[in-house]
Amino acid sequence: MIIDGNDQRLAVTAATQLQQAGAQQALVPKSSSQLLNAGKGNTAEVVQAVGGDTVSIKVDLPQNTVDTLKRIGNTSDILNALASNLRQTSAGLTAANTITEKMKTTLDVVVKNYPPYPVEDRGRMEQLMNYSSLRNQLQSMMIPAPPPPLYGKIKHMWENLVSGQDGTIQAPSLPQDAIHSHVNAAAKQLDAISSQISLVQETMTNSVLGT
Repeated sequence: MIIDGNDQRLAVTAATQLQQAGAQQALVPKSSSQLLNAGKGNTAEVVQAVGGDTVSIKVDLPQNTVDTLKRIGNTSDILNALASNLRQTSAGLTAANTITEKMKTTLDVVVKNYPPYPVEDRGRMEQLMNYSSLRNQLQSMMIPAPPPPLYGKIKHMWENLVSGQDGTIQAPSLPQDAIHSHVNAAAKQLDAISSQISLVQETMTNSVLGT
């Protein structure tokens, strides 16, 4: 099935509205005629089983979104797929930022120590070993790109951030005997990576919400 950019944008918006209503993960596969109550205009109805009871949740949607969803066909599958993709992207970025912050904290121990540790200091070497271990974790994380057309809005930022093979974030490498100026430079790069992650997440959120 080919969905044009406008249809996808509206589907993403609808997925966000349904998710905010607490019904996204409980969508029951239905045809569009079953899901959308045509008799009540811009209302999408979601049925959810709670403790053996059936609960009907109604969410108001813009008329153009309702019309688009009717054209798409299997609405619940489309919304679930889009919402799942967005959740995976967001979760991946959040996990990557957590590791990046841990890496920065590890380097701060070395950078902010005064007088500086000697390069051969055992404690310093252990901190840099810990940094390398965290870096390996970061670079093993394959973060899925968000779905179109959202990806088109952040493409340049995404490519700058996720520059490694298979969608990974690259961080500077430091040997155990790295000199102080190299450690300091790596710490600044991690600050930049963390800022990039936050900017991508903020732009994604604003794009989905249309702000």
